[in-house]
Amino acid sequence: MDMSNQEIDSFYQAMCNSVDGYVFLCKHPTSDYEVILPPELVKEFELSSEYPTRYFDLWLERIHVEDREKYIGALESMFDNKTKMFCLQYRVLNREKKWTWIESRAFLNYDENGVPILLAGIIHDLGKQNRLDHITGLLNKYAFREATKQKMKEKLPVGVLLLNIDDFRHINELYTQTFGDSVLRAIGTYIQSRLDSNASVYRMDGDEFAILITNPQEEEAERLFKKISNHYKNQKELQGKRYYCTFSGIYYEMEEGNTYDDLVRVLKVGINVVKRKGKNHFLRFEPEFLQYKERELELLELLRNSIENDFKGFELNFQPQVYADSKILKGAEALLRWSCEKYGKVSPVEFIPLLEKTDMIQSVGKWVFQQAVEMCRRWVCLYPQFSMSINVSYLQLFDPQFVEFMHTCIEKAGIHYQNIIVEITESKFISDKELLKRVFESIREMGMKVAMDDFGTGYSSLGLLKEAPADIVKIDKIFVRNIKENSFDSSFIRVVVELCHKVGIKVCLEGVEETEEMEVVSEMELDFIQGYLYGKPERAETFYQMYLNHGTV
Repeated sequence: MDMSNQEIDSFYQAMCNSVDGYVFLCKHPTSDYEVILPPELVKEFELSSEYPTRYFDLWLERIHVEDREKYIGALESMFDNKTKMFCLQYRVLNREKKWTWIESRAFLNYDENGVPILLAGIIHDLGKQNRLDHITGLLNKYAFREATKQKMKEKLPVGVLLLNIDDFRHINELYTQTFGDSVLRAIGTYIQSRLDSNASVYRMDGDEFAILITNPQEEEAERLFKKISNHYKNQKELQGKRYYCTFSGIYYEMEEGNTYDDLVRVLKVGINVVKRKGKNHFLRFEPEFLQYKERELELLELLRNSIENDFKGFELNFQPQVYADSKILKGAEALLRWSCEKYGKVSPVEFIPLLEKTDMIQSVGKWVFQQAVEMCRRWVCLYPQFSMSINVSYLQLFDPQFVEFMHTCIEKAGIHYQNIIVEITESKFISDKELLKRVFESIREMGMKVAMDDFGTGYSSLGLLKEAPADIVKIDKIFVRNIKENSFDSSFIRVVVELCHKVGIKVCLEGVEETEEMEVVSEMELDFIQGYLYGKPERAETFYQMYLNHGTV
């Protein structure tokens, strides 16, 4: 139903008197429109007297060139009847010739025939309210606190999805903090573009974004998380540089009696739980998560007790690695396992980060290396070409005595250095390139090989191959999961193999579990394969019985 001019004027005056901001109205926005603006906005942004019938052109001229595309896209979505509302933050040139960040919220009303008849909205000058994050252009944590408290006051159903970028510091370390800021800005813009009208996004501290959802629908937060996560599941390019990131997400729906401090507490605890469970996934908050901090402290004590009692509860499992062409056994990767009386078997995803947070990683790391070398000594007697891959924490490599320790272990065992492969996760190669380069050169000079583990999940990937002193690249299992359907995964593997072989680097593909997956990669000229299709991690006795009698799998 169309509104009369008198009704529109009355509505406009009521809006102006009840809100803090610039209220605007536009009658018949897709045809011969007429815009009503407050004099304060016209003056602040020096709009000419033609603004009633040329508003969109004049306003677009004042929007920063980098922000125009998202503004135009939001309008087109509304006028194409894809959405009735938008909320954007962007930069506009004010009368002082300075760029100021504003937030514009607009709602489009249609008649019974679906024709737009009224566009109404409000513009807030964020720069004057200390509610703006100047890196991303999003609302900041203070605006989040204000909005959340207001929702609580109004007793509206509210949910919060907190997103944390996993290991974001590596992007800053690999490139620069300025580039990292650009990545944050790009991510913030993408998240904002994916939100429905009942949600808004805020930049919190560091690498976190909070999404406030009013009247959340069932599974709405999880669907949103999957949408964002899937968009970033492959590498992205920005300013000529490639980067990769995953997200950890925790979702909490406010309960009656909650305070803002309660919300902050559960989100902080919850995101830590997600991280401990392996990152790169979504969880709904559960009350028992509050017990995780207590569990973490207890596990730290139990780990220390195990170490002080001659590493009781620690053991190594071994997963076979085979030659890709012949399927003959090449060697094994030594994998650390730990169990205790109270909790039984504890996942490495949980206990290894605890070791790395403390000095315990040094003593446990030496124990792992020593035990793996000793097992290699036994097995090369039966199978001389056997190689043992040993995971080494990047923190151990910063110990100036560790290279000498490895040398002593291998000399004592009396095996050839070429039977040992030192593995380190790709993302850790960038922590201190020069130091790690010197350490790896020392390792290779002794005759050991260096493997770059989990390749493709870090922030460098192909570009790192120019600098990394690696003998073997191990492509992460995430590129195998959907290889039958996803052409990017198979293309990525082919490119890595081709580039690595050109510079003399061998390639191992991890995570091959099905015959169909092996069929897809069989023509890619891989060097080695590791995955459940050819064997799961086994205890030493079982590994020996299964694989070392004949050397094939």
